[in-house]
Amino acid sequence: MKRLIVSALPLALLAGASLSCSLAAHTKGSRESGQSNLMADSFAGKNACNPENHLRPFIIEWDATDASSFEQHAANDIVFVEYEGCSLRVLDECRNETIRGEAGAYKPAEWTSGALETLDVNNSAELYAKLPLGQATLGGRVEGGEKFHMEYYVAGTRTATRDAVFQQDLEGKYGCEKATHFVYGYNLGAFGLASSKNLTASAGGSAFGFGAGGSETRASSAEKRGGKLAVCDSESAKEVEGCKAPIRLTLRPIRPGENPDKTAMSAQETPESLNAAGLVNAKVEMSEEARGHYDSAVTRMQAKDGKACLKSLDAHDKIDAKHKSSDPKGGLSYMRAQCLMLAGQCDAGKSLYRKSMEQSGQFMPERIDGVIDAYAGMHCQGKMSDRDTLLKALMELQKGAYQGDIGAKACTEAYKTVLKLRDKVKPKDEEDSQVASAKSAHQVAAPCLGRAGDCKAAYKVYSDGVINEPYMQNTKDPAVRDQIIKSGFESMVGKCKGKL
Repeated sequence: MKRLIVSALPLALLAGASLSCSLAAHTKGSRESGQSNLMADSFAGKNACNPENHLRPFIIEWDATDASSFEQHAANDIVFVEYEGCSLRVLDECRNETIRGEAGAYKPAEWTSGALETLDVNNSAELYAKLPLGQATLGGRVEGGEKFHMEYYVAGTRTATRDAVFQQDLEGKYGCEKATHFVYGYNLGAFGLASSKNLTASAGGSAFGFGAGGSETRASSAEKRGGKLAVCDSESAKEVEGCKAPIRLTLRPIRPGENPDKTAMSAQETPESLNAAGLVNAKVEMSEEARGHYDSAVTRMQAKDGKACLKSLDAHDKIDAKHKSSDPKGGLSYMRAQCLMLAGQCDAGKSLYRKSMEQSGQFMPERIDGVIDAYAGMHCQGKMSDRDTLLKALMELQKGAYQGDIGAKACTEAYKTVLKLRDKVKPKDEEDSQVASAKSAHQVAAPCLGRAGDCKAAYKVYSDGVINEPYMQNTKDPAVRDQIIKSGFESMVGKCKGKL
């Protein structure tokens, strides 16, 4: 991924930054970062680009592709970055794709009633004070006397399930060698930035048409932007896609040494480890303290951070020994089973889930098998049997086809897994419909790819899947056959209709 330049500085640092930035306006340099060689040796230069002073950077350099990649990454895992000097680079490979959320995940967005905020850069001192990491691209223009105006609107915030990440958490993990910080949280909304000489404020005081009901007339004048300010307003911002773009990060340095919770976070598949998340019985009475840990477990489970969920459940169980989540007779065991699956302990999770369902006495054995398969497909990660791996891939395709965009890459990988295993994994019996459905997986893979915007790949998957159907084999005319395939495809993948 390309190196991304981003920036921001708390207001409390403005005074100190002004002195250092005044020096920057009169120094020249030819280093790759755009900084002056002379300035780099000065106290001012070292502090102007010191990440410790700028832990809430605006993402002013990200284009739509960068933002989309970030959002797909953040949908499953905490985002790690290399952040040094005036440079920030997302480490896209710093994650375990077999166990999503292994190092943490992000909670659902918390939406707020925002307001339009403005930021002006009139000289080099203000550039370093307000957007110091924009110096590489804006520094020369500001030195030449050009001024800039920025407007932004924050509609919501997502924060991580982990308060801290330690160096040993990442030790030996490919792609994490250069990680210096992790994105603890990020703001959702929209922003626009442009040269002041090219802007005129509207009647409402916005240079980029804030709240103009979607008009692009003024929004298009922004040289750099994220989201669309024109569609943002305090009443409906959280409902509008254009006001849900990541615009600003909250970074935290990776802490040195070993995670003090390492033992708890790597529980073995023992009876004691069967304790940390699930579906609580509404009749279970909890103390206020125990309820707090339970609520934390629910949040972390929803964010698919299985290890953190187990940690919260273990804390709950120490306080409320009568309702341990590891007890199959209790109301919390279902939740713990799901969190075990999310944490990469699939077999332990399935075992606890089975015991809990058997204890309830409400399910026939055949029904229990089907429910466990379904939950394994939704939650299991890490080392799994071929059957569980196939079920998970099928569940991923169904999610991408009918629930939401999971990305073309995820659709493709899931479909490859199905093709690899569907002849190897045999249905248990005639009622094993989930495994049997793998034979017609193109019917969910094509809509998955279509929803992700890759209509060409979706059509190929669909065409390859139906070409050997008996009714197609009986159609000898190639033109008629192509028309049948196209018609069937557009009927199944409505998003790609007319786009081939």
